[in-house]
Amino acid sequence: MVIFDNAIEQLRQALSSDLPGIDAHRVMAPDHRKPASEYLKEVKSYKTGCVMALIFPSESGEATLVLMERTGVEGDVHAHQVSFPGGKHEEEDEGFLMTALREVYEEVGVPTADINVLGALSELYIPPSNFLVYPFVGYMEKRPEYRLSIDEVKNILEVPLSFFLKAENKKETTFSSARGYSVKAPYYDYSGIKIWGATAMMIAELVACLEVRS
Repeated sequence: MVIFDNAIEQLRQALSSDLPGIDAHRVMAPDHRKPASEYLKEVKSYKTGCVMALIFPSESGEATLVLMERTGVEGDVHAHQVSFPGGKHEEEDEGFLMTALREVYEEVGVPTADINVLGALSELYIPPSNFLVYPFVGYMEKRPEYRLSIDEVKNILEVPLSFFLKAENKKETTFSSARGYSVKAPYYDYSGIKIWGATAMMIAELVACLEVRS
């Protein structure tokens, strides 16, 4: 069990110093996935996205992470996958953090005023959608009250952070990518739901920042 108060303090300290970045990403990276810096040498232009890793305490005081199952929106290369709340940076947004906070409200209905921001994780490039993603970490003092965007969100997953620290929950399989080819990748097996790709890589960095053991 990862105690909420302990996790928040550990993350506060970790996010204010050097991040594990690439080394943590590799733990859950699909085969042949390169660091963001390598992709950005090759692509001429890309879109920018921002997401929020939102943590809250369960009734027992356990640190719990908010994830969502995406709907099957036409044209979304990440349809039906598990992700953090987040989306595309718009010109009117006052910075990347504001994008993440806006998207949390639009997708799952959590007001910006309810979120305490701890800091940011390492940026990550996602080849299938050509997005450079900036992940932020925030927390709430109590369980969120959700209002889901039915066009974008199928379901909410509330996953204890301790789940991601257990080796038996990490598996590997072959996925069909958005570009139509097969890719071998590790994933977190959450009650049969596969959490993989960029989301799993960002989670790997998040838990690497915790000085705890399951």
